[in-house]
Amino acid sequence: MDEYFEKMQEYLKMDTEISYEEFADYYTRFMESLNKNYQDLDREALIKGRFICSILQANAVARAKRKTPVARRFKKMGEKSGFWADAIKHRLLKEGMTAAEIEKEQQELLE
Repeated sequence: MDEYFEKMQEYLKMDTEISYEEFADYYTRFMESLNKNYQDLDREALIKGRFICSILQANAVARAKRKTPVARRFKKMGEKSGFWADAIKHRLLKEGMTAAEIEKEQQELLE
């Protein structure tokens, strides 16, 4: 999870938008990792994973609104990212965190 988090931090510091190909590659690799390792993730990794999903969702939804040939793909990426963000939040709540604690930890990652 750390490698995806570090790469996301790098993307967030950029002044320009990454290409569809780079976005799709990052998204695909991250989703594959999440699918494969979800059950084994600890609390810190889950928080980072949810943070990444939230950023992916926001960016994909924004790009889906543009009239481009890949807009539908971005829409699907946004939906799947949102699903994972909700699933991770549900698991964290089930494991004893409060919604406020989850948001606080995510905010700390952004800073």
